[in-house]
Amino acid sequence: MTTKTAPIFSLGEKRYTIHNEEELALIIELLASSSDVYELHRHLIMSLDERLMDIILSYKGLLLCMKHMEFKNRFLLLVKIGDTLSRVVEKSAHLGSILAGIPEEVDKIRIIKSIRAKGLIQMIHTPDDLGNIMEWIFGEGERIVFEMLGKDFLEPLFAYGTDIYKVFHFLSDENKDILAEMLTFPFMKSRIYTAEDFFYVLKALSNGKVREFIPTFSPEEIRKIIGKNETLHHFLPKITKEKEQTLLQYIQS
Repeated sequence: MTTKTAPIFSLGEKRYTIHNEEELALIIELLASSSDVYELHRHLIMSLDERLMDIILSYKGLLLCMKHMEFKNRFLLLVKIGDTLSRVVEKSAHLGSILAGIPEEVDKIRIIKSIRAKGLIQMIHTPDDLGNIMEWIFGEGERIVFEMLGKDFLEPLFAYGTDIYKVFHFLSDENKDILAEMLTFPFMKSRIYTAEDFFYVLKALSNGKVREFIPTFSPEEIRKIIGKNETLHHFLPKITKEKEQTLLQYIQS
């Protein structure tokens, strides 16, 4: 069995042997003091290329390496280690932090795709985990995550109506509607046990979907879920005026 030799980075007459992520981060920091830092960092990344996947082994190490880089080189580094990114980034909060630092949606999508469905599934265990990711992607990126995870994975994340809100409130109305159709109204109804669950599902859905969702209950069922008038008045301010009017008109009819 042969062992890999430590990669060497050459800069002019200087040669740097890089054994681990701490040494790589130190070289990146040293190069950051140069006037042509962008070109030097890019040269370093391109020189090491696939060997970066052998050097960067932890999220802490990845952060150290990105700390003194400008955005385009940080993104280039992420792309170069893409095949092992799901091993390095083990927590949804870590992925959220990375996505938060990437301004272009197309680049966020590229990072998500490099992690693949398997990597996402390994780091998402709760609605809050999914929310950590959805907070920092938009539009097409949101839809890609839904498709990658799929209905069979998503449904068990939502044990209560309040859980549905934890994810939906990060989405655009268009993508709220898409996810609602994926989960289906019968499923969302099955997660409503209390008045809080009921109102947080209304809060989660778009105005248009609320108009469709409310009639899946009878007025009597809704009044039973809400219970006392005090409960109704407590939760009404938490939803939009349009949703409030839809609800009140229906249960008073």
